[in-house]
Amino acid sequence: MPIVIDENLDPSLYPLAWLVGAWEGTGAVQLRGENGDEVGRAIEQRLTVAPDSSGGLAWSMRTWVLDSPAPEPPTTAFYEKGEEGPDASQSTNATELVRELLLEEKGTWRTTGVLPGQDEEAAQNAKPGSPESYLSHGVSLTMQRRGAFGLTPAEHWAGEVRGPRIQLATQDLGGANGADSHGARMFGLVGGRLMWLQEVGSSPASLRPYLSVELDRAADEGKAEA
Repeated sequence: MPIVIDENLDPSLYPLAWLVGAWEGTGAVQLRGENGDEVGRAIEQRLTVAPDSSGGLAWSMRTWVLDSPAPEPPTTAFYEKGEEGPDASQSTNATELVRELLLEEKGTWRTTGVLPGQDEEAAQNAKPGSPESYLSHGVSLTMQRRGAFGLTPAEHWAGEVRGPRIQLATQDLGGANGADSHGARMFGLVGGRLMWLQEVGSSPASLRPYLSVELDRAADEGKAEA
C-alpha cells in the first residue's frame, strides 16, 4: 500500500511518513499484582502522530486497561518465522468491558539524518519500496508519561528508522516502571496495521515484555487529539 505524505510534513520527516495519522486498537500490558508478580491485562490504545509547528511530529497516546486478562499471545507484530499467531476466535469484544485510563504520553519525534556507512546511490537506484531502497535514519522521541505514578520527567529515546520499521532505546525511564530504567521500543507497519511493543528492565540484558499492541487507522482520523 503506497504511503501518502502529508503536505505539511517537513522533508526531514519523510522516513516517518508511514507513522503519521490516528490509530486505535488493542493489545496487552504486564502490570504488578497485589503479590508483586506480573499479571497480563488486556488494553485498548489510541494514538495520533501529526506534524507540529517545531518541524517535528507530535506524539499523543492514551492507553486504557480493560477488566480482562491479556490475550495469548498478545500480538502478532514481531513473531519469528514459523511461530503461530493468536486464535481470532478467542478474542474478547473490548467494547463490552469496563476500562480505566492507565497511561498517557505526549512527545515529539525527530530525525537526525542518514546514518553513516550506507550506499545511498544504490538505494536511489533500487526499486521503490524494495528493501534495497531503504536507508537507515537516526530518530529520536522525547516525551513525558502520566498515570497513577504522576508525571514523569522527560524521557529521551533514540534509535533508527529503516523503511516501515523503527527501533528505539532509552536509559532514563521515568517512575512509571519502578526500578526499570532501561527500555526498548519496536514499531512496524505490517499489512497497513501499526504494531509496536515495549520492553523494560534494570539493564539492557534484563529487558522483558511490558506492552504490545496492534493498531488500525482510526475511523475519525481527522481528529488531532488521541
